Amino acid sequence: MESKLDEKGFTLIEMLLVLSILMVMTSSVIFASTNRLAEIEEKRFFRQFHLDIQRLQTTAIVEEKYAYIRFSENGKKYIASSANAKLFEYQLPSGISLSKESSLKGVTFHPNGSVQEFGKLLFETKKGIKQVTIYIGKGKLNYEE
Repeated sequence: MESKLDEKGFTLIEMLLVLSILMVMTSSVIFASTNRLAEIEEKRFFRQFHLDIQRLQTTAIVEEKYAYIRFSENGKKYIASSANAKLFEYQLPSGISLSKESSLKGVTFHPNGSVQEFGKLLFETKKGIKQVTIYIGKGKLNYEE
């Protein structure tokens, strides 16, 4: 009697090869998406910071009082206030902080909406130093990489 081997399945080596290829493809996708998420988070932060500056300037004009944004000592969060009342507080995303070399440690708006100090806010990010320039006058911002 002859016995025939039933060859309807895959061998162990074939399965290991397919699984290793899938693992390599999956890890490359995860790596690429993680970098992209960090990039999106950084852009979102700078967009939100710009909106917070505009909100603070509007508050100063409407309430006819000085309004401030001040960064914490470690540069990991900022607090906005007007007439000694805290308006809002924002925690910076991980990987972003105000640099110790920054010429400004905060922004102050006069009741007429003009900025008191002008200069550069330097932020340390995972991709290097990013700069936000506050111009004299009506507090226009410019973001530079």
